[in-house]
Amino acid sequence: MTNGRGRPILWAAGVLVVAGAVLAVVLASGSGGLPGAKAAAPGPTTVGAEWRTFRAEVTGIRPGPDLFSLFVQVALPGKDPGCVQDPRIEQVVEAKTDIRADVFYSTRPAAGGCEAKVPAELRLTTSGPIADRTVILNADNGNSWHKLGAGWGHCAPQGTCAPPADHCDPAWIGAAASAAGAESSGTTRVCDANWLVLDLPAQKAAPPSRTAFRWSDAGWTSFAQAKTAGCTEIRAADPKFPTALCKTLPAPA
Repeated sequence: MTNGRGRPILWAAGVLVVAGAVLAVVLASGSGGLPGAKAAAPGPTTVGAEWRTFRAEVTGIRPGPDLFSLFVQVALPGKDPGCVQDPRIEQVVEAKTDIRADVFYSTRPAAGGCEAKVPAELRLTTSGPIADRTVILNADNGNSWHKLGAGWGHCAPQGTCAPPADHCDPAWIGAAASAAGAESSGTTRVCDANWLVLDLPAQKAAPPSRTAFRWSDAGWTSFAQAKTAGCTEIRAADPKFPTALCKTLPAPA
């Protein structure tokens, strides 16, 4: 998949993922909060006194910016900043055919607190190119990740590897975000079988951006950038985009 308007996202049969050795937490807010979530204002929280370590729930993987990196998407407990700390990758082992790693976080669970899930991403880099190596996280051999063309995904138990039939699957959306050069999968504003609109996080001093995609045989293809609410900029680029899908869109955020 390539960046730029009208350029196709190249999937041979793909979905996404990546894995590695040196970890950096990708902060979608850019202000020290957890990626993929708005940082909550500090305040009272219902948590326990003791920090405990758990394996994180891996919800997806998408390509990194080069051949040596990937983004691992996880679900962490609680929107309150007191609920979680130190999401990390440990025990990374690279072999000729696979890359194994454990994804951890620390939390202070307590009854009634930190039950909501917050999305986050961990960026990893490997010492060698990820290439076609299988990625196994948290020793979950039954849900290993495989390279499928330009993306990554799970294979069926019988060994058949195929991309998700649902065009709105997080794997397809993550691939679209990666093609747009985003460091997180952003916020999905619209998605159906033929159309996708993503609000991607701000890059440094730049404002948040909105990208519209149309579905093609190769996957999602970007065709418009928008800075305002509603349909004007999107439908100016492609009048076939349904008005019903964009008329209530807020400004990019």
